[in-house]
Amino acid sequence: MLLVFLAHFSQELTIGPAGSGVPLLLQQIGMVASPTFVLVSGLTLAFVLGRVRPDGVFPAQMRVLDRAIFILLVVHIALVISDVLLAPYQRGLRQFFITDMVALNLMVGLVLLPKTGRTGRLAVAGILYGAGWTTHLVLHPSGIGLAAVAEEILTGPTASHALDYGFPVLEWAGVFLMGTVLGEAMVAARTPKTRRVWAMRLLRGGAAAVIVAVSSKAVLFVPAIHAAVAARPAVREFLSLFGKAPPSPVYLMFFGGIGTCLIAGASLLSLHEMAPRLRAWVAVFGRNSLFVFMLQSAVFRDLVARLPLEGHPWLWPFGFIAATLFIWSGALLWDRLGGNRWLTLGVGQLVAPGAVPVRP
Repeated sequence: MLLVFLAHFSQELTIGPAGSGVPLLLQQIGMVASPTFVLVSGLTLAFVLGRVRPDGVFPAQMRVLDRAIFILLVVHIALVISDVLLAPYQRGLRQFFITDMVALNLMVGLVLLPKTGRTGRLAVAGILYGAGWTTHLVLHPSGIGLAAVAEEILTGPTASHALDYGFPVLEWAGVFLMGTVLGEAMVAARTPKTRRVWAMRLLRGGAAAVIVAVSSKAVLFVPAIHAAVAARPAVREFLSLFGKAPPSPVYLMFFGGIGTCLIAGASLLSLHEMAPRLRAWVAVFGRNSLFVFMLQSAVFRDLVARLPLEGHPWLWPFGFIAATLFIWSGALLWDRLGGNRWLTLGVGQLVAPGAVPVRP
């Protein structure tokens, strides 16, 4: 979540897109946030469903469905208000937020998790990712009609600009489903020893992905290859290091690999009981992640955006720290009030309660 803060804070340091310097560097560092956020969302779904008794699976699924619908309806409206209507600069209303994409993928995960194993789900992830990219590169609907909106929601932006901004569902579904595979493996690792093995494999896998991404970009320094890629916009987009709408393979390997290493590092810290105060401090964000996401949107888009930060870099560290502490204080209050119980439409209450976690 701190990476989300950094990504959104960096976007408010300049009026308009950052072309160079520290604001651009911070935005690029913040690009770790999206793949990490989606991976953790998939991991959490698999972890939650994997820790309930068989008679509690259906109620747990209904609670997840309830949360997904709540995100699509209530959270979307809240983010439109904070990100668009109250923001001090003009943004379009046609937004498909990362939370909308995650909500739809939660529904996909609810369908696939009970019916597919890890290998099958990885295959589905690859198929969805490939189908999304193929459709994005081949189909180019005109205008801003239903077909154009549907394509941009599912596969990414087009020349018609039917959406002002969005996170394409199909390509990111591949990342989400990979997260569910990691979550199932985490559930299976019930002892400290096996959990440590899981974390180390995750760490090595993330590092390997980063190395592959860097190597693939290094190849482009060969003049002939660089010229060939530069002459083909589709290939250039597919190999972009910073392309996340839709997310390119290189972007996912590099930034997603870093995010995977961070997930592994956090798991190892917990296993070795290191930095207990830091872990307790960060856990406040984790337990209240949906509320925190809505609050940070209001803080950065509506409050920080109004501060005279451009051209005053000495203010940036203080601004970021102050905003983070304010959000943490709000999350702590929300946590003590048990506010997560209000983030519901009541769908989960239509079935009998009883999803009791199984302790490892």
